[in-house]
Amino acid sequence: MRLLLNRMNKKIVAFVGESSFTKEITALIQTLSTNNSSVLLIGERGSGKRLIAQHIHFSIAKSFGYFFEVNCKSFNQNQILEAFDTVNKLIAYKQRITLFVSFVDEMPVILQKTFLDLIKATGQKGMDLKVICSVESSLEEKVNSGKFLPDLYYRLNAIVLNILPLRQRKEDIIPLAESYLQNFAKKSGYKFTSFSEAAKEAMLNHFWLGNADELINSVQRAFIVGQEPVIKAVDLGLESEASVENFSPIETELDDKSLKSAVDLFKKEYVTKILEENGWNQTKTAQILGIQRTYVIRLMNELNIRKK
Repeated sequence: MRLLLNRMNKKIVAFVGESSFTKEITALIQTLSTNNSSVLLIGERGSGKRLIAQHIHFSIAKSFGYFFEVNCKSFNQNQILEAFDTVNKLIAYKQRITLFVSFVDEMPVILQKTFLDLIKATGQKGMDLKVICSVESSLEEKVNSGKFLPDLYYRLNAIVLNILPLRQRKEDIIPLAESYLQNFAKKSGYKFTSFSEAAKEAMLNHFWLGNADELINSVQRAFIVGQEPVIKAVDLGLESEASVENFSPIETELDDKSLKSAVDLFKKEYVTKILEENGWNQTKTAQILGIQRTYVIRLMNELNIRKK
């Protein structure tokens, strides 16, 4: 098992921005870090849920302890059980733990009971465990269909933060990009110092289907193909994207009126359009979308995108 257990004793990438949403979340993070209330983060993939979880942990005034991440989509049942066992052992040694469970809605029901028992036991014994979970959509549907334990849902649902997608908080785009630029520059040794005005405009006009993850990929790409010290618009790989303003995929009536269904339909038709324009070449499609090729493959599988 790849152990995702980190001693959080170093600075992480800042959760920054100028939007009212980010300012509100930043204030909440300080409050959430002072208690052991469970937190449920809801938002699109790549919208910064893991980063917020890290900042809640990192903002704790006392010892930072350990940040332990369990990904229910990539971990099998034995790995999840092993993770819970490790958390139990560390807590027994009076270590402070932040347990971040991503895609908690994908956790098998049989393990949900184990997870619930862990939360109950640590709460009764007054142990120092902060549980933060993340999902891409509300858990209520899975609770109603019997795929998620109601008792666990109510435990995790103590504090709910709905994370807005990046395209709905444009004031955050440039501060985030500049934060990533500074971070990458320190790590890589490259002497990039700023973005050109054209690059900033390109970022502000981009749809950011992949949210903050896509923005990170674009800045990393610029470090590879750009020339120091200023990142130009062309370096970001956004200029070849088809205009979202002229693309309206939702032209048919949906039986399911939920926002998730509408977003999934948009993603499916938009990604299919870019794939078709590039002869179903996944690498070229990934470059145009500004995301990793593996993410394109994952989208194709999740949205059932097939070459006609």
